[in-house]
Amino acid sequence: MLHGLLVFILVVTALLLVGIILLQKTKDEGLGLAFGAGVGETLFGSRAGNVLTKITIGLAVVFLVDTLILGYMASGKVSSGSVTDVLPATSLPVQAAPSGALPALPAGGDIPPIAPQTPAAP
Repeated sequence: MLHGLLVFILVVTALLLVGIILLQKTKDEGLGLAFGAGVGETLFGSRAGNVLTKITIGLAVVFLVDTLILGYMASGKVSSGSVTDVLPATSLPVQAAPSGALPALPAGGDIPPIAPQTPAAP
């Protein structure tokens, strides 16, 4: 239940951060003007930049704290053992290769080069 609530808060905070950042004025009035930065200025008055900056900082802090909490919660579920500790022994059946299926290596241990194959004539 707590995990779902934290994920919901994370998604809402991320969407709000995107919206608030796009509403802020830029030096060239780029995307802020395209998405109605004038509306934000009329709502908050002449100090719109200060208000939007404070909201952005607050949302960023909530986002980071929420992300850290979710990461901490997820790290508690992972065991520190190897993969064989996590997987049950019966999940990966091992089949023995038939005898004589693999050629034996030469006595020196060197692998002989593979000769190029020529296509069969029709």
